[in-house]
Amino acid sequence: MTIWGQPFSLITHGCEISCFIDFGGPVSLVAPRTRNRPRCDTLICMRVTLVQIGALGSSAEVCEGLVQDYLRRCRGVLRCETQAFRNEGAFLDWLAKLKGRTEAQLLLLDGRGKQMSSEELAAWLGKRRDDGTQHAVFAVGPADGWSEEARTEGKRRGGLLSLGPMTLAHSLARLVMAEQIYRACTILTGHPYHRG
Repeated sequence: MTIWGQPFSLITHGCEISCFIDFGGPVSLVAPRTRNRPRCDTLICMRVTLVQIGALGSSAEVCEGLVQDYLRRCRGVLRCETQAFRNEGAFLDWLAKLKGRTEAQLLLLDGRGKQMSSEELAAWLGKRRDDGTQHAVFAVGPADGWSEEARTEGKRRGGLLSLGPMTLAHSLARLVMAEQIYRACTILTGHPYHRG
């Protein structure tokens, strides 16, 4: 069922929420307080973090605005954020300390990883969302690539993802990943952005 651009009701945690999703703007949530149903003020959805290892260079400023724009467009379907870590060790420490009802799923961007189509990535995200995963992390690695320890952790938590056989600048890889996350949202909601 496509809900894109049409009002619909969602009942979650005993609360009824009237919603209207429009990717060009914010999600409209209306949850009137009634005697029989408590009020819900937010729509709970999976959190996605796009991680960068190493400092963003001066050329990254050009891409950063576009990265933030694509991730902002995901509102209402996914809660997206970015994180930057000085090195791989700091990232692995952060990952180990993440708290939640479920363990965070992880896709490390790595040239040795599996290539996915946009539809396959959307299916991967949709399955995790439907299985109750609270947090998915997509990580662009350090300049010299991931260590074996990081690759092992990536395989255990979700896998390795390759954007193709070409080598990309890290800022460009982040931009491509942000656009693919947005595209996955549009595929999952039936929005016409993806014409596959």
